Amino acid sequence: MQINIIRILFIFCSIFTGICGLLIYCIELRLPVLISRTYRYGKFSSNVHQSLLVKFEIPKERFKDFYRFSAPASSYVLYLVVSKYLWNNDISRYFIWMLNVCLGSFRQQLVSPESTFIAVLLLTLHCWKRLYETHCVNIFSDKKINISHYLVGLYHYLGSLVSIVGESEGFVEGSEGNFSWKRITYFQLLCALTFISSSYVQLRANIVLSNLRKDKDEKINRAIYKIPHGGLFKYVSGALNITEIIIYVILSIILWQSSTFHYVTIWVIINQVCTAVLTHEWYVQTFQNYPKSRKILLPYIF
Repeated sequence: MQINIIRILFIFCSIFTGICGLLIYCIELRLPVLISRTYRYGKFSSNVHQSLLVKFEIPKERFKDFYRFSAPASSYVLYLVVSKYLWNNDISRYFIWMLNVCLGSFRQQLVSPESTFIAVLLLTLHCWKRLYETHCVNIFSDKKINISHYLVGLYHYLGSLVSIVGESEGFVEGSEGNFSWKRITYFQLLCALTFISSSYVQLRANIVLSNLRKDKDEKINRAIYKIPHGGLFKYVSGALNITEIIIYVILSIILWQSSTFHYVTIWVIINQVCTAVLTHEWYVQTFQNYPKSRKILLPYIF
């Protein structure tokens, strides 16, 4: 097959999300309910009832499934990377066939073994951290999400993993993939430290949000919303969004040789910016005392 399915789908997701987000922000009242209710979710979900769309909505708590899938999946890919680069084992021809189907049989070895190892290791750690967050930290509301969000979320992690290894040395037919610890640079280690720091800040932001739904006796109220304070929330409404963007930008820097993974990052940036804008708008409209100095995504700027 000569079609890079992964790249095409991420381009489609980016364009669709960006256009719909812009339309909802500018002319939502003129749009069909179908678009608004499908696009919005969580705290800023649409209150307009649509009996047909309700049938395609599931609890927001199903976000947990993203990490029930991605944590083991990324661990398996990490095992394959370690098996190939450190133990010199051959990659299964079925896995190679799957990569050819997803990225096209014309794919080339563009990413070094060292960059691949670091990127997969970091993403695996992040997925397990997110699994912990969604099961032990996050307190989900009783809001619903459209099943399209659910499917795109599952695809995101599958596509991300395939994008990383699909253009890496040792995972393309005819390539060896000779790994050396000595070729790991200080810049890559700095990127890894930035990635881990951003992921940790994201964890702290989720703890802040979860604590808003607990009273003094630790009783939980899933329906309550309050203004978050502390950490990045002191400066921006989209604390979760900016950390997610940093995480994927760092992965793109590590995987700078790739021709496909950058489309994952573009999709994440567009999606997270749109979400941050809607989140900030909801806070401003909901709370009259919302801090006026707090920006959307970039402290003091935007």
